[in-house]
Amino acid sequence: MTGSVVAVGGSAGSHPALLNLVGGLPADLPAAVLVVIHVGAEASSRLPRILSRAGRLPAAHATDGGPLRDGEILVAPPGSHLLVEDKSVRLDSGPRVNRVRPAADVLFESVARAYGPRVTAVVLSGTMDDGAVGVALVSLAGGRVVVEDPDQAPHGSMPKAALAAAPGALAVPAAGLAAAVIRAVYQAAAEPVREEAARDQRGSTVMADSSDPGYLAEDETRLTRLACPDCGGVLAEISLPSISYFRCHVGHRFGLKALAGAQAEASETKLWSALAALEEQAAILRHLAEHDPAGASAGQRDDQEQKAYGRRADEVSELVRVLRAHLRQDSR
Repeated sequence: MTGSVVAVGGSAGSHPALLNLVGGLPADLPAAVLVVIHVGAEASSRLPRILSRAGRLPAAHATDGGPLRDGEILVAPPGSHLLVEDKSVRLDSGPRVNRVRPAADVLFESVARAYGPRVTAVVLSGTMDDGAVGVALVSLAGGRVVVEDPDQAPHGSMPKAALAAAPGALAVPAAGLAAAVIRAVYQAAAEPVREEAARDQRGSTVMADSSDPGYLAEDETRLTRLACPDCGGVLAEISLPSISYFRCHVGHRFGLKALAGAQAEASETKLWSALAALEEQAAILRHLAEHDPAGASAGQRDDQEQKAYGRRADEVSELVRVLRAHLRQDSR
């Protein structure tokens, strides 16, 4: 078991900085290193092998229930959140957080809770704002936060969000990450370990155990009228001193940028569904305009009714044309 943890999160464009960081860490680093890089569940990750070759520390994919050891790197496998519970590694296939699994926020939150001031959280290049809530919790627990300089990162959104969420976070160029992390680890080693490092932000109950239709978990601030883009459940807001985020009652979580991105994706899906329904409606209306549903002969058909069907079909077709043009414009 280790006394300190370095937790690293990154996404698009993070690999160069990650290799710089790992390449500069000493073999006798007095901390375990945990890494979450956004990767799809179906992806094949060779990252541990690459990291082992990049520096002095051995790297491997994390295994559920495995130990934490100083001077070893554990990487979240594709499709699983990586977290720490009771000072052991845990893998979790629960709800996506910030639209991804694994998510940096899950890792950072868990190490803040388990190790408090002995955590060094590192945020690398990436889009959106995964990691921002987590580093806010690390900072609240007394830990240290280091981010890749957003002005030099390939994608500065994640580092910028982390700097805004964690007062006192240090921004350094990729080439300086290792030195900054080493200093933070040795500073953290002098900190006393707290049994209750950070409040559990997950809440202690679930909605199914409550009789209150307006259910809020212990850490949730207020209900909203927003629907979860992933499951349709109602979102609650959780407010921290430096940042707010949203969670539905099954556990999907979103920072503000991630929520906006997820809503845009969900809106597009719904608009394409509406387009499909309108095209089907137009086809049925044209069929009614040209064919009597009761099979009446041409002389017995209600021409006025069929003309009305035809006009309505034209109106719906125009809606189809406008909506399709809008969707194509938005995709450019």
